[in-house]
Amino acid sequence: MSTFSGLNSALTALYAQRRALDLTGQNIANANTDGYSRQRVELAPVEAVSNPARWSTSRGVGDGVEIIDVTRLHNEFMTARTRAEHGLNQYLQAQSAVFANIEQTLGEPSDTGLQSQLSDYWSAWSDVANRPGDTSARTQLLARARTVTDTMHTVRQNLDNFFGSTREALDADIRVVNQTSAGIADLNSRIALAKTASMPTNELADRRDQLVLQLSELTGAQGRLKPDGSVDVSLGGNLLVQGDVVRNLSAVGSTTVDGTGVSPVKVVFQDSPSTPAEISTGKIASGLEALTKTIPDTVAGLDNVAATLISTVNAQHQQGWDIETVPPSTTPTPQQGGPFFTGTSAKDIAPAFTDPTMVAASSTSSTPYQGDNANAMADIAKDPKGADTVYRNFVVDVGIQAQTINRRAAAQQVISDDVTAAEQAESGVSLDEEMTNMLMYQRAYEAAAKVISTVDDTLDTLINMKR
Repeated sequence: MSTFSGLNSALTALYAQRRALDLTGQNIANANTDGYSRQRVELAPVEAVSNPARWSTSRGVGDGVEIIDVTRLHNEFMTARTRAEHGLNQYLQAQSAVFANIEQTLGEPSDTGLQSQLSDYWSAWSDVANRPGDTSARTQLLARARTVTDTMHTVRQNLDNFFGSTREALDADIRVVNQTSAGIADLNSRIALAKTASMPTNELADRRDQLVLQLSELTGAQGRLKPDGSVDVSLGGNLLVQGDVVRNLSAVGSTTVDGTGVSPVKVVFQDSPSTPAEISTGKIASGLEALTKTIPDTVAGLDNVAATLISTVNAQHQQGWDIETVPPSTTPTPQQGGPFFTGTSAKDIAPAFTDPTMVAASSTSSTPYQGDNANAMADIAKDPKGADTVYRNFVVDVGIQAQTINRRAAAQQVISDDVTAAEQAESGVSLDEEMTNMLMYQRAYEAAAKVISTVDDTLDTLINMKR
């Protein structure tokens, strides 16, 4: 090896170790950056290759070291697994929040819930049966009936409001999906151009993968890495992002929870409104399920309770007799009872009258101050097909669904955290490892510098010998 060749080899070592130190600093600087994948320099010797020929010669020693690549430590399989688990986790967490909101709206069990108010309502009928001629008992009955109906109105209105807010949230999430898809397409274009020009793309790929993860959390979308470095994002078999081309989504369908024949809420591609986007997991899937099943089923259950209450109470009330006074008479002239409640659902149920004398407490017209029909009304509370039983079964069903979702969400959270930790262990920055690398590159740099210094001293001695 000539002296000048030794200088060149040491110089390439200085360049390579300095670049490696720079990259170590980049890793350390981004130790807490979300989505950052650590990078590593790939070193290779500069070979002393001679072209094969009859008179060719070789020194037999290489010409130093060179950096052939800066590797992004990234496992595409682990990334795909993380996206899938995060999408399912977001779906279950959102579902848990939906049922928590519904349970809060129902407010059971509590002293102010509908079940407690129904109990008070039936007790008021017992009071009327015990004191059929007491106007205050009848007035109390009507007051408790209004309390029951007002509570049903409130619960139903809260469910309507919840549907509306969930629908607005779905529209907002769709806008985020479209914006994120556009960001992925832009990064795909920049990465492809950079690769064509042999420029680094590691940081761009990190940002792009973070956006794909956001799409996975919203829609369960999956990405497929292409040879040019771009990622195609698919949604239920349909491409959402292909290179730098984006297909936008939109939400269509009802904006209210009720209405026969109103189209159900769904997400479609804007360029093909007849093609629904198949979203089976992610936050948006939870929103769609809440809008098409969970909330409507809850409203239907509450309406069924109201309809049962209306039908059973009205049927029994119409078999009794009241103590209504018909002018010009000043004495009670019993009339057969009419409907106690009006309406057909929790939205419009209401007491049919406000006059306490119209309460049909008697079972016979000949004895207007008798309370047998009021007793029969109070016994409706024990009817296995009555409103109380229907309501209890309805609340229990909601509670079981909520408990099931909460358990699945808790288990999935653990799985999602474990998968994320495994991915971070492979691609995340370890400060201990980077400190070790920094010392290793520093020592190599110092050694290369020492080689240059030694060669310089040798040359100086050689030159002085010629004088």
